[in-house]
Amino acid sequence: MKMYRLLTLLLIIFKINNVFSQKEIVAEEPGVKAIATVNENSIMLRWGVNTPSAWKKANKYGFTIERKTIVSNNEILDNPILKKLTSTPLKPKPMMEWKEFTQKNTNAAIAAQALYGDNFDVEMNNGGNGIISILNQAQVLEQRFIFAMYAADQDYEVAKFSGLAFVDSTVKEGERYLYTIKVAEPKVKVSIKHGGVYLGLSDQRPLPKPKEFVGVFKDKTAILTWNYAIVKRFFTNYIIEKSEDLGKTFVPLSNTPITNLGEREVKPSNRMMYVDSLFQNDKTYQYRIKGISPFGIESPYSNIVSGKGITPLIHNPFITENKFLEDGTVVLQWEFPKEGLQTLKQFELLRSDKPKGNYFLVNNQISKGTRSIKLANLKPINYYKVVAVGTDGTRRESFPKMIQPDDSTPPAIPIEIVGKIDTLGIVTLNWKQNTELDFLGYRVFRANLKDDEFTQITFKPIKNNQIVDTINIKTLNKKIYYKIQALDKRYNPSNFSEVLELKRPDIVPPSQPVFSSFNVDNSKVILTWVTSSSQDAVSTLVYRKERGTELPWQLLATIMLPNNKFTDTKTEVGKNYLYTILTVDDSGLESEPVTPLKVKISDNLPKPEINKFEAFANREEKFINLNWKYSVENIEEFILYKGEEGKQPTMYKIFDKNTTKFKDKELLINTNYEYLLQAVFTSGAKSPIKKIELNY
Repeated sequence: MKMYRLLTLLLIIFKINNVFSQKEIVAEEPGVKAIATVNENSIMLRWGVNTPSAWKKANKYGFTIERKTIVSNNEILDNPILKKLTSTPLKPKPMMEWKEFTQKNTNAAIAAQALYGDNFDVEMNNGGNGIISILNQAQVLEQRFIFAMYAADQDYEVAKFSGLAFVDSTVKEGERYLYTIKVAEPKVKVSIKHGGVYLGLSDQRPLPKPKEFVGVFKDKTAILTWNYAIVKRFFTNYIIEKSEDLGKTFVPLSNTPITNLGEREVKPSNRMMYVDSLFQNDKTYQYRIKGISPFGIESPYSNIVSGKGITPLIHNPFITENKFLEDGTVVLQWEFPKEGLQTLKQFELLRSDKPKGNYFLVNNQISKGTRSIKLANLKPINYYKVVAVGTDGTRRESFPKMIQPDDSTPPAIPIEIVGKIDTLGIVTLNWKQNTELDFLGYRVFRANLKDDEFTQITFKPIKNNQIVDTINIKTLNKKIYYKIQALDKRYNPSNFSEVLELKRPDIVPPSQPVFSSFNVDNSKVILTWVTSSSQDAVSTLVYRKERGTELPWQLLATIMLPNNKFTDTKTEVGKNYLYTILTVDDSGLESEPVTPLKVKISDNLPKPEINKFEAFANREEKFINLNWKYSVENIEEFILYKGEEGKQPTMYKIFDKNTTKFKDKELLINTNYEYLLQAVFTSGAKSPIKKIELNY
């Protein structure tokens, strides 16, 4: 039962650590792997197979060993001498012969259980049959194989009992041999490759010492480690010995050798480690280690590692108070428990600008008996920690303590203030960040007029050098004003910053201008208007287009206020133009354009008088007959003006160019009438007025 419990524990360990080995097993072709070494006047052989199925066959048929003498008297033989070293195949010894061996050798118990044990539980699925049962059986065989190989590797005598080792004592000096180990399968069933090794007595070499053996001593603990990778090919396990009497006697730490069961598949460690418990601290313990080869041969001892267990530091210092002196220095005081003095080496002092910032070393040579220290050249804000350093190197810190000298100096005035307002009234202010160590934050103030009282808009001091504010943009006040004040942690205020003036965004276009008059003089159009009444209006834009065409409006001029007149000199006689104007404010907003003004450019060259203009009255039929004659080209129309005596003549009739007479029947008896006739040309020019008077 005891052996079975041990095997179950090892199974759990191997279940974690044998994944890589299983991958190799599946991938390899079944075969025998052999090694050998020279020991005094004999050659020791060790071998094994590499798959569970090959192991099962080998246990059934056993192994045979053949030796060929290749070299004799230090000369190569033309005909090597073949000798069979095994009269019968080597197999595992019968179960009964293992009984006494297993009672005193744990590895023998493991091998016997793997070979002959009825139960070999590897957490198989319960109640399975068919494929599941086959898989379970294969898993059991694989685990038996792994533990049998492991046990043989740990102990050469176990390897002999398992039929996996042989000592050839018939060897001679000056000879070299080729050993061939085969599974004694029937010839028709040969499926396992044989293995071999070639050597002679001249190949004897001493085993190396374990390398880089070091120890780290902690609280009642010694951590021992050595370079496992360098000597991995020489040793399968190790024996660590301990001395408590300064090296007079060494005792093994365990009854069984130590082996590496936890090597990682990926990036394996180069070192092995063993942790030993110490009965007490402050006592010198010594350790040494030796390796054991697969043939059971022990190596020379390593160097000796010495050390003492160290009681750890478990107490923290506690800063009690700080006293300000008249010279501006401060005395910092702390306490430390008396029961921790035995484990205390010294104190250190650390300083930082912030309670959770990076702390820098101020003094690392404070004796363990010191409980106060004088501090000078203090910054506006200081955070200190006292660190207790233990004899084991442990460091334990106090809580930070803030020391702030008297301070009446305010921080610097905020500068480089800039801001902007978007169309929704969102104000963003930025300024240069203060850098004082005791800086607390900013207060921000706002006013609608520069000379008004400013109102604080920050509920409490803000640390960032930026703030976002919201204002009303639909107001008559076109500007908004801000100023900023800085505070330190003593609430010393700086002077106010310079006032920042920001213009509210303009979303209302200006009012329209109004044409007041125009005049055409010698093909020049002179426009006059009443400017916009909006306070933020800055200019008037003058546009023109030719009437009756699809051409776009053309910007003629930008007239800055308060100017209200423009003369268009780039006109053509006979063309009709449309003029319009609009106002632009200081935000770039434009008013609606005014109703276009129609202007025709006339020809101002002198025209001949009307040749003939006659009138006679017919009082019987009650009309005045008018007729005229004018033989000039490009006439567009005739305009007739009429007036009574003592009154200004006014336009009465307009006739087309082909009309030469007219009967006027709108008359009063005994009234003097005045008629004026004028020809109008297609260019807009007009002839001199022809005048006639008569009494009706």
